[in-house]
Amino acid sequence: MVPLVVRSHYSLLRGTASPEEICAAARRMGYRKLALTDRDNLYGLWRFLEACRRNGLEPVVGAEVTAPRGGGGAVCLVKDARGFRNLCRLVSRRRRDPGFVLRRAVEEHAEGLVVLTAEAGLLAAWRRAGVDVAAAVPVRPSGAVAGLLHTAERLGAPVVAVPDAWFLRPGDYHLHRLVRAVACTTTVSRLAPGEVASPQAWLAPPR
Repeated sequence: MVPLVVRSHYSLLRGTASPEEICAAARRMGYRKLALTDRDNLYGLWRFLEACRRNGLEPVVGAEVTAPRGGGGAVCLVKDARGFRNLCRLVSRRRRDPGFVLRRAVEEHAEGLVVLTAEAGLLAAWRRAGVDVAAAVPVRPSGAVAGLLHTAERLGAPVVAVPDAWFLRPGDYHLHRLVRAVACTTTVSRLAPGEVASPQAWLAPPR
């Protein structure tokens, strides 16, 4: 198993651990390969690469690219040098272009990338466009993924189980809730379910 959807504290006001802490924990758990996929940025990339080197891990470079104002997202993982350039372009467009459209932007910069999405509509559109795309299914799936799995089966698209990790240990969930309350300018007790990750969104040992 390879953790392919992992965020650090560079996923601002969402993630809680540093790249160094994540890599050290992954090594203790017995992982040999690890991705860092912070939301809409690559700020922690160089620290992540150095921490992987120190801990004997093979790094997978990536980022989660989201649609503005909701509407889905994609985890983009780099396959080669062209993919890294395209990921940089995607992240830059997401942060600078007020008219950013995720579906179109990924199609325009898909070369050299593997794209994971939990959105059935995006999976179908990108599959038709020739994007190297897979259905991202949580390690602890719920009934909500049935439509995604049906779409993947219909299209012959691969399915990947992902941990969707926002923090390192179960006990870090309170810190995640605290930073989310700051981001949402509310109190911890008033956070809506959609404003926080699942309590199970921690980096678990390999099965």
